[in-house]
Formats: sequence, structure tokens, C-alpha cells
Amino acid sequence: MCTCKESKWSRTWYPSSEDTQDGTYPQAEHAPGCDEYRQEEFARIEHDGMFCIVEKHELPSMLEDGDDGYKVTMVMLTRDQFEKLPEFEGF
Repeated sequence: MCTCKESKWSRTWYPSSEDTQDGTYPQAEHAPGCDEYRQEEFARIEHDGMFCIVEKHELPSMLEDGDDGYKVTMVMLTRDQFEKLPEFEGF
């Protein structure tokens, strides 16, 4: 059960730059500490100044092209943050 909605509307919870990693990712629907706030590990793949975020199980298929220029970093996001990301157009 959500325990953060009241605090959001009463202005006791403000999104921080840490929550969105300085605006890189969308704001989560729930505040840290809420029962509904659950982060998952996703893979951030960077190549030629661009990046995409994929689910961990999709990582091997994304890298199978064999290009050595990929940089992979694991990031923690909520499911709703991941779903709000723009659709990946390709490197």
C-alpha cells in the first residue's frame, strides 16, 4: 500500500537530484521509504555518446554484435522509471 502520496501532496517529500540521477532518468512515482518504492537492477549500455537502458536478461543479446566500444554500467531504477524512458532508436 502506498504511503507516500500524502507526503508528496503535503510537500514533505521533494524529488532530489539523487532520485533522478541529476535528471538523467524520469522521476519515480513513489518516494524512497514508501512500501511501493522498489528498485531493480538494469543495465545501461553506452556507445558513441549515446545510451540505452535494458533489463539484465536482455544484456547478452544487445552485446552479441561484437562491437568492443560498449560500456556497460548497472543502474538501480524503479519499474515505472524504466517504463517512462524513451523508446531506444539504436546506436
